Amino acid sequence: MSRIDKVNELIAKRETVHSSKERTRLDKLFDENSFVEIGAHNVEAGVVTGYGTINGRLAYAFSQIGAVNVAHAEKIANLYNLAIKMGNPVIGIMDSKGVNMAEGIDTLEAFGIILKNQSQASGVIPQISVIAGDCMGMGSFIPVLSDFVIMTKSNSSLFMQSPSVFEGLDGKANPPSSLDAARHAQKTGLVHIVGDTEDDCFTLTRKLLDFLPENNLEMEMIEPTDDLNRVDLHLNEFMPEDNETPIDVRYLINSIVDDGDFFEIHKEYSPNMIVGFARFAGITTGLIANNGRLNITAALKAGEFVNICDAFNIPVITLTDVAGYDKKLGEELNGIEKYGAKLIYSFASASVPKINIIIRNAIGNAYMLMNSKHIGADIVYAWPSACIALMDKKAYTTLMKTTNENYDEISSPYNAEELGYVDSLIVPSNTRKRIIVALEMLMTKRENKSARKHSSIEF
Repeated sequence: MSRIDKVNELIAKRETVHSSKERTRLDKLFDENSFVEIGAHNVEAGVVTGYGTINGRLAYAFSQIGAVNVAHAEKIANLYNLAIKMGNPVIGIMDSKGVNMAEGIDTLEAFGIILKNQSQASGVIPQISVIAGDCMGMGSFIPVLSDFVIMTKSNSSLFMQSPSVFEGLDGKANPPSSLDAARHAQKTGLVHIVGDTEDDCFTLTRKLLDFLPENNLEMEMIEPTDDLNRVDLHLNEFMPEDNETPIDVRYLINSIVDDGDFFEIHKEYSPNMIVGFARFAGITTGLIANNGRLNITAALKAGEFVNICDAFNIPVITLTDVAGYDKKLGEELNGIEKYGAKLIYSFASASVPKINIIIRNAIGNAYMLMNSKHIGADIVYAWPSACIALMDKKAYTTLMKTTNENYDEISSPYNAEELGYVDSLIVPSNTRKRIIVALEMLMTKRENKSARKHSSIEF
């Protein structure tokens, strides 16, 4: 074959790659005409890599085409090296049938290269995995090592072992539904956000990146577009008279954040704990709110989120309303103490600004876990409806053989303020204003970070 023929063949291969679904996905993810491909001649690697702008900010991405081989891994590794040097996020679009079996043990080298680079980038630059097809075997480690996983509702799967090895399937059945986005979003917690379609996933990725800094040395903030002094008088009558009627926590969140824009993470996983990103006066914050009693999955969910916020200099705000722990025996048998301790560690070791608003119940050590003054919150506010006590009213009056009136007195937020566990009682309608004032005061906070390295993995 002549040199000209070789050049023409290479050009033909490049044109095929440029028109591929994988390249098209990247063009949809990035700002129009901004994506620049890296290593376009290396078409045998089976992955498209490059960089561009997303909402005007530099980001790197790879989109898988075929089976993972050493050349495939080296392209992704090179991309990670660039991203770490420049301090910008990496987005991986996962759609691969697994490893190239013909390369034998070299495939372990391939995945080792990718996973090592991911680990080195953990807590340094944001990492987002978009699962738009199959993600299996060793490839399933890639999204789990990422900070956030976004997955399409249908036509995608995430699993470690092939369905052919599952007992009862014998390779004759399709993968069970336990491998899809719904299962991972609701049960395993491996998927943070589910999109109806690929395009929805790319839109959600772009919005998520808007809330994140480019790296661990920066803090994300924009020019505020909402009134800093806005109040919601409805909040003054928001709390029911009794301490057990469920409240609409999302209404409260949307009421106090900038422009009512709350980007919820892990919505379907452990709904008794709400986490997500919002802005106050243009400052990106991580918001955590109780929506029921504390249990293992809620502690895991909140702790992981605090770790991510701490890694990327995002202040943490908690809305506390927790009457204690889930009283199912399984919680105790599965080691709720371990996961509660992990949550304590996450809050206590976080060096970012930490603000807690006690809106209703703050009972026992379940309250202590929720960013209380006892474990290092910088500012703690309380609504007049707050009940702050070692145990609930029924248990206290029975154990101490006393009256309800005595319990009401010792559990009053005024008592907690006198003891120094609450910095100030606030009018509920002023919650937004008081958070903004506290945030602005804490923006120059300096505190040595823990020696631990951030990871989204819970050990």
